[in-house]
Amino acid sequence: MSTIELRDVTLTYDVRPVLDHVSLVVEDGEFLVLVGPSGSGKTTALRIVAGLLRPTSGQVLVGGRDVTKVPPADRDLAMVFQSYALYPHMTVRNNMGFGLRLAGVHRRERNERVERAAEILGITDLLDRRPKALSGGQRQRVAMGRAIVREPQAFLMDEPLSNLDAKLRTQVRAQIARIQRTLQVTTLYVTHDQIEAMTMADRIAVLHDGRLQQLGTPDDLFSRPANVFVAAFIGSPPTNLVPGTLTTSDGETALRVGGQTLVLPAGIAAAVTAASTPDVLVGVRPHDVEVKPPDGAALALEVAVDLVERLGTETLAHGEMVTGSVSGAAAQAAHALLTADDELPTDPDKHRFTAALDPRTPVTSGGRLTFYAAAERLHLFDAETGVTLRAASPSSRSPLAAVTTAAGVPAA
Repeated sequence: MSTIELRDVTLTYDVRPVLDHVSLVVEDGEFLVLVGPSGSGKTTALRIVAGLLRPTSGQVLVGGRDVTKVPPADRDLAMVFQSYALYPHMTVRNNMGFGLRLAGVHRRERNERVERAAEILGITDLLDRRPKALSGGQRQRVAMGRAIVREPQAFLMDEPLSNLDAKLRTQVRAQIARIQRTLQVTTLYVTHDQIEAMTMADRIAVLHDGRLQQLGTPDDLFSRPANVFVAAFIGSPPTNLVPGTLTTSDGETALRVGGQTLVLPAGIAAAVTAASTPDVLVGVRPHDVEVKPPDGAALALEVAVDLVERLGTETLAHGEMVTGSVSGAAAQAAHALLTADDELPTDPDKHRFTAALDPRTPVTSGGRLTFYAAAERLHLFDAETGVTLRAASPSSRSPLAAVTTAAGVPAA
């Protein structure tokens, strides 16, 4: 059983926790991706599993064995690095077999393993070349081959695609996903790219400030985010966050956004009674926006469009919300979340909005457009705690519905 488990792992530098009581299990044969912004602790977690760092507290188990204090070489894990780390003077064959040679594996078996891995990776014709004669994608496959020939309990991958250009990154991530599903080797993969995470993972663990925010399938994280950070981080373009206020009158619960009031359907109203304050953040996925009023209750959001991106498959309209006043506690909370990683100060009374539209939609920059978001497509978050009060209902327009993994099977 090749499971990887982190039990209440904490790593502290100068009093500040880089990882803060993180617990998760990578199941046997699972492809689990750690994702999060820079400084979230994802690479630190991977290095703790590899044995390159020792946690301040907590345990690391591999295959049910406590390896917290076991040296890296004795953990039976193979790591694929961002930088490839190939020996320039060795051929591909010797690079792939070098670890086996150090382990005392007989030459014949060593060659058999190398050739078997090369066939899986499609690099048999490269075995006698040296790294300088290879492209970036070929070097990454050689690095993968070096891990495969060891036949470890698990693969650890630290942003292995970050040095590749966009087109090659898409091709290599497809190869990695197919290889992992062919070999059924437990894999812990680190990336800052949420598109990689959504298309490759069986499950995703989202980290932020050293804390585990949510662990689940790509569909769980996209459709049912645990909090406002996950909702804003997962999805491209990211979720729009609009400040609002809940009011109750004559047995009806309404959502006030700017100058308008939306009476919530009973099913939605029942879900938001747990709010600690009347202030909420309304999450609107760009793909859930329409330019015509839908049937039923909906928010109407007027936006001053200042940038239009025509991508062929869709058109992205970006602008500033002009729907009434957006001041108050919820507005301040939205501003803090949206500008946490910005270097330049922005006006807390101004809120950016993005709509993903059909490419045939007539939209130009410099004008104003009213976008509609159906009530059942709204995510609602407690403005004080950030916790999800109510997740949106599934939508056929969700980009996740069309996403498949690189292996050609549904992402979740």
